[in-house]
Amino acid sequence: MKGILIVAPLVLVSVVGMALRASGFLKIQARDTLTRVLYWIVLPPLLFRTTYLAVRGGIPDRKLFIAAYGVMFAVPLITVLISSVLTHRGDRVRQALAAMASARANNVYLGLPACALALGDAGMEAASLYLAVTLPGYNLISIMWGDIVLSGGINLKTLYRRVLSVIKNPMVISCVLGLSAACLKVPMPEILMTSMKIISDMATGIALIALGMSLEISDMLPALRRAWHDALIKLVLHPAITWLFFYIWPTPEIFFRVALIIASMPTAINTFILAGGMGLDERYACEMIAVSTCLAPISIPVWIALLGIG
Repeated sequence: MKGILIVAPLVLVSVVGMALRASGFLKIQARDTLTRVLYWIVLPPLLFRTTYLAVRGGIPDRKLFIAAYGVMFAVPLITVLISSVLTHRGDRVRQALAAMASARANNVYLGLPACALALGDAGMEAASLYLAVTLPGYNLISIMWGDIVLSGGINLKTLYRRVLSVIKNPMVISCVLGLSAACLKVPMPEILMTSMKIISDMATGIALIALGMSLEISDMLPALRRAWHDALIKLVLHPAITWLFFYIWPTPEIFFRVALIIASMPTAINTFILAGGMGLDERYACEMIAVSTCLAPISIPVWIALLGIG
């Protein structure tokens, strides 16, 4: 029951975003504006502040790194095996897309709000620290898997461009700065921390409205028939492998819970942007996102129940 109560507000606010777009009250360009505000203005102070506060409680041990990054390699590898034998046999483009998307959870638009609702302020701080640890690999490793499957190997020039894009990501920069400031014990003025909190408090609403405006459900049934298997990989396989790796390399309970909640999120919205830039099937990427997002309200409460949150 607690899982349903956690997911319900996320769904309802996303529906508001869908309604605003469908009614014409907000145009699609407004979604792009909201996304830019979220990406450049709201999320950087949120991630800096919560990472700074979380790290003051102690940096997690190496088992968190091993478990988190192990998942990033294991899930795409298993997905490649499944897609090459069963789901996308003979279609290297979709195999590459499936591998790239398999571990790309919607960790910001949905993951952070879900952790906050399920675990409170401690969950938000732990989630921010978890993202600080994983965001560089999340952005680089998933794209690398797509490149490897598509081209049959690693292109060093392409890899260099990917690394540069990760370094320039404002969310990665914010996490690194928060980590550095906390580790160096740099004092943060209370007025600055309060100002960042005021801005950060906008994150959940803006993110969920922008997410709702991004969803297209008019062709959902055909999309469901085509993409259900990749949606299940994201919603079932990814959190299951996460559970396994964090069982093998145990971490404090709060990080295990955060990792599993984030892994249970649907495919990240920006996956279709990456698909277009990499020459993959952009339309199928949109279908994967839509189907996994629509099925997530069913699967997420199950994972939250298995965590014993309630």
